[in-house]
Amino acid sequence: VKVSGKINNKKDGVYYLTYKVKGPFITVSTKRKVEVKDIERPVITLEGGNETYICPNSKYKELGYKASDNIDGDLTKKVKITEKENEVIYEVEDKAHNKTEAKRTVKMVRRDSPGTIYLTFDDGPNYGTTNVILDILKEENVKATFFVTGKGPDELIKREYDEGHTVALHTFSHNYQTVYQSVDAYFNDLTKVHDRVASITGYDSRIIRFPGGSSNTISRHYQEGIMTTLTKEVIEKGYYYYDWNISSGDAGEYKDSRSIINQVTRNLSKERTNMVLMHDIKTYTRDALREIIKYGKENGYHFDKITPGTKMIRQKVNN
Repeated sequence: VKVSGKINNKKDGVYYLTYKVKGPFITVSTKRKVEVKDIERPVITLEGGNETYICPNSKYKELGYKASDNIDGDLTKKVKITEKENEVIYEVEDKAHNKTEAKRTVKMVRRDSPGTIYLTFDDGPNYGTTNVILDILKEENVKATFFVTGKGPDELIKREYDEGHTVALHTFSHNYQTVYQSVDAYFNDLTKVHDRVASITGYDSRIIRFPGGSSNTISRHYQEGIMTTLTKEVIEKGYYYYDWNISSGDAGEYKDSRSIINQVTRNLSKERTNMVLMHDIKTYTRDALREIIKYGKENGYHFDKITPGTKMIRQKVNN
């Protein structure tokens, strides 16, 4: 069989292919009509996710977007945006009149009330501690926030998410030299832990905590001024970063549950929100948790998890 004719699959039109079979006494041919038409719609990608939060009396700030088409290429400049009360609508059309629409939901949230306790756990997950912490939280009907890494079992991250806690991003490597050698290195590390959480939960987590916190000085050893840059760029990229105003001391200062209980409870205040730094890889933190929750409940505090609408607790940047 001989086939003749050409198809330009990059240009709309009608094309014909001719098929010929030559026998000893006769030649038979037939034609196939091929119509090339662009029917694939453009793609709109919303930076910062399809859901965002603002506080009352605040204005919506666009987080960014991109649009592309298989034929026309970059269509970002042709995107039309319509802002409504609770959503932002993005529309774009390619040259073949294929249209795409994307929506971002804008949720209004209250400002945090004084007397709220945010239990936050870094560096997990870890068998033997995180799973027990989850058991305690479930029994006490308390929600918390877990700033996870690239280590530990996937199933514990899945359990954190399924049981209604906030799965937030800490760092994939937790290696300061790796993370803070450059701005690009930081975001490469952050993307890895973000993608891990997304693959396990399907959730586009945008809540982060810097390794060492935003006030860390160890980053000076690797890149002068990097925290000043990063604290601005993460916000521009649609992330929300949270430090703490109460440290449990479990990162090295204390190594027994009673000291951790005392450290947390004596620093709680009903005049503010209380962002408590803990580590769910520590056995003594695990053993202190129930007493901390009990103290909070008995003394009129209430517990909550961090959401993108939670007011950011931020320390002074020192690099």
